[in-house]
Amino acid sequence: MNRRIALVGNPNVGKSTIFNALTGLRQKTANWAGVTVSSASGAFSLKGIRFTADDLPGIYSLNVRSAEEAVTREALLTKPYDYLLFICDATCIERGLALLAQAAELIGKSQFLLCVNLCDEAERKGISIDFSGLEEELGIPVIPASARKKHGLDLLLARLSQLEDASGASAEKAPKFFIPGELAARRVRYSNQNYRKREERLDRFLTGRITGGLTMLLLLTAVFWLTMTGANYPSALLYDWLFSFEEVLSRTAETLHAPWWLSGVLIDGVYRVTAWIVSVMLPPMAIFFPLFTLLEDSGYLPRVAFNMDSAFKKCRACGKQCLTMAMGLGCNAAGVTGCRIIDSPRERLIAILTNSLVPCNGRFPLLTAMISLFMARRAGSLFSALLLTGFILLSFGMSFFASWLLSHTVLKGVPSFFTLELPPY
Repeated sequence: MNRRIALVGNPNVGKSTIFNALTGLRQKTANWAGVTVSSASGAFSLKGIRFTADDLPGIYSLNVRSAEEAVTREALLTKPYDYLLFICDATCIERGLALLAQAAELIGKSQFLLCVNLCDEAERKGISIDFSGLEEELGIPVIPASARKKHGLDLLLARLSQLEDASGASAEKAPKFFIPGELAARRVRYSNQNYRKREERLDRFLTGRITGGLTMLLLLTAVFWLTMTGANYPSALLYDWLFSFEEVLSRTAETLHAPWWLSGVLIDGVYRVTAWIVSVMLPPMAIFFPLFTLLEDSGYLPRVAFNMDSAFKKCRACGKQCLTMAMGLGCNAAGVTGCRIIDSPRERLIAILTNSLVPCNGRFPLLTAMISLFMARRAGSLFSALLLTGFILLSFGMSFFASWLLSHTVLKGVPSFFTLELPPY
């Protein structure tokens, strides 16, 4: 037997985390909207029944306005899913219930389940939910979960198994009619009405007109300083260790009477270049990427996109281009690939053409070397980090100018709207 199940929900509610736990795959999870643009598929077995699961893009509404919403709506309306697993955020359950109500009006052929994720976050913020009352009013299984801690996943599989044992995929059961706001008001209680005050204060600081820009500059400088300072020591160790083998290889080639051209190609060419690249490029990459990942996982990068949106709007480009530029700092190939999150073909092409103006992590060693040769004595000093930050800001300025030029000449057009959710920290 084979069953099809779709995971549906808003962005940043943990769909991909639950999908990975069910299927054992490693679907990318991130802290901004638009990560899963095309659906990911996987499979798992439950009591001899094979389930094919689709992780559909996160959406806010079935009234399509973007590529993510179009993919999800088409899948829900055309594919014969046996089960629809709706996943919502326990800290703002009303928004997830609104999507559930929309789907209940359009889709009646599938068995609905509701998984309320991030219950640990809700408990920490003083939010309590009456799950049994919620299940009674909706008339569908409601499962509380904390997917990151693997809590509730066993209960989810158990409820899925109960549905199979009861009537299998023939149970065409959608939620009863309900008004999301009124249902949430009846079943959700807040012991601390000001639980978001700390995040709101932090948001006002990090997205302020002046403080937001200063914070971005300070964090960018700090990341580059840590990268340049920390890379000096492992780079020197790798250089000494790798080049110590070159003399051994040369003596071995002489002992074996290898032709000069062969030893020149293999030792002076391939090995020396490889050793140089590894010793110079690997340490900065090994430091920069974890620091960049910390900024992503902390929820700060969406705030950067919020701050930069007005600048891109003046260039008649999409604010999502900020995210692809940030990815370009790590790798321009990844930045170009990430441009798929931009809906407008015109704005997507602008983002692709200008992404290479942002220096990727592989070009940082060259910039560092140029700075140490011509401008600063020590590559790991704070002054050199400030200079590198200045070069990066210059590259951002060139990207803005190129975007403005393209959008006013060969790629004319009006900038599209940019809907961005600021996720919790």
